[in-house]
Amino acid sequence: MDILQKQMLDDVFDAFTMLSNGAIVSLMHVQGNTTRWSPAAVELFGLSGEYIPNGSMDWGDFVHPEDRKRYMDVMTMLTNGERKNYDLTYRVRTKSGEYGNFRVIGSVLRNEDGAPSLIGGVMVNQGLMENTDPVTVLPNKNAYQENLMKLLNDGKNVISLQVGISRFAEINEVYGYTYGNRVLQEIAWQIQEITKDRGTVYRTSGATFIILSDTLVRDELAAIYDHIRYQLQRGIQVGGIKNILTANGGLISSQGTEVGIDSIYSCLHYAYEESKMRKHGDLVDFNGSINYEGSKSLELINTIRDCAAEGCRGFSLEYHPVIDAETKKINGAEATIFWEDEQYGRVEPEDFMPILERDFIFEEIGDFIFERGLSDGVKMLERDSAFLLCLNVYRIQLDSNYFIDNLMHYLSVTGFPTQLLSLKFNSDCRFIGMERLKSIITKLHEHRILAVIGDFGSGTDSIGFLKSEPIDAVSIDSTFIRDIEADEKARNMVDHLSQIAAGYVKHINVKGIDTPELCDIAEKFHITTMQGKYFTKPLSFEELAERYYSDKTVKR
Repeated sequence: MDILQKQMLDDVFDAFTMLSNGAIVSLMHVQGNTTRWSPAAVELFGLSGEYIPNGSMDWGDFVHPEDRKRYMDVMTMLTNGERKNYDLTYRVRTKSGEYGNFRVIGSVLRNEDGAPSLIGGVMVNQGLMENTDPVTVLPNKNAYQENLMKLLNDGKNVISLQVGISRFAEINEVYGYTYGNRVLQEIAWQIQEITKDRGTVYRTSGATFIILSDTLVRDELAAIYDHIRYQLQRGIQVGGIKNILTANGGLISSQGTEVGIDSIYSCLHYAYEESKMRKHGDLVDFNGSINYEGSKSLELINTIRDCAAEGCRGFSLEYHPVIDAETKKINGAEATIFWEDEQYGRVEPEDFMPILERDFIFEEIGDFIFERGLSDGVKMLERDSAFLLCLNVYRIQLDSNYFIDNLMHYLSVTGFPTQLLSLKFNSDCRFIGMERLKSIITKLHEHRILAVIGDFGSGTDSIGFLKSEPIDAVSIDSTFIRDIEADEKARNMVDHLSQIAAGYVKHINVKGIDTPELCDIAEKFHITTMQGKYFTKPLSFEELAERYYSDKTVKR
């Protein structure tokens, strides 16, 4: 096989791998007389290597005798050019001697003369693949959830550690998916070596792994994480390249069956994301991390999650009036969500939204915010025809291809006018990618809906984000405001932020105006609106209507 043939084989193999969604890939170069296999196939079937001369191994020997003739007939037609593609299911012997039931889908690429040049296929083990990751051959997320449930049903005290690698996609982009898979295999081996028999290692998705144990305590698993983190920082050597990797880690303890495994996984993933986004890779223990001690935090999230699935039972919206900075009269309100029941009382959004906004159950909560907020907004327009409504949107909503369609559905059902609606994007929304976010904002503008940056000034990319996206307004968070009365540097910071924003947008809001003194200082900034306890706390719809529109006249 010459260099050009090998380059073609590798390039097409990488393309098959990228599209295979983790399944095993095989690619035969007919003229080059070589077949390339995924590393997972080498491990699973006990092959001699990834590149195998066609004459040195007969794949038909791996196929079950009862399926062999059908397989050989199809391969003959493919190599003779009688078929262009194939979709077969047959049994294949693994290195353990057992047969797995595989579905193999592939096609033929022809050369300039029309003769078959490359024959590629994707293999999915319909039995094994259900609970096994094909790249690392570790048990997968399905297996993790099944084993977690079994341990909880047995009354075990279980601890889970999620470990992931930052910016792993860059390895795939630079070196290709095949090389990236080899790095993943080496990472998997290192984690297994460090864990030994003290827990089971799973690959869940991407460059993310979970260690599950019913024998280790928190400090022991934390020590394992520190060891893994150190090893990755030293570098993973693959193919003569030393890959310096940064780990992130989240931890959760659980016991009993009162809490569902979906809730456990959601809380574990929240802890992992906190480590990745805000703690520079330091281990984050979910238990007690949201103002509720020990198992109470997990039980709370499980209860709220169940309520979300039951028609958002216990959820309510409040409205924080937005006050004109010059006239000090209301010009609209921002909807905020909370949850309440007899056992836990009132639970503020900061104690559950950061977790559930990464959970698929959030679709129910997002729909609730749209439907309830827009319905209340229509009622408010009966009192104030220029009432401006602001709704918060979250990253998981923007990840959906149907976000705009869903929003327009609720606008149509409720009849709320689009030109009086603004959507506020929190800082996590920036992680969906600038191009996608710009596309979403452009579509919102087509419907005359305003886009607002929330938490402006937080995060290193906040100002750059303002420069690159077609934003209409910004909201400066209360964390910047609370010290401006006593701290000149804090005061200068807010003044500077407001001046920067004024160069790009027409509307600038500041939150946290809780005293008359803060109000007097804020008036000197380049702002248009204010929010804070000095004017009023967040109000229910009924309280808002009574306080500002009891006589059904506009108080502006």
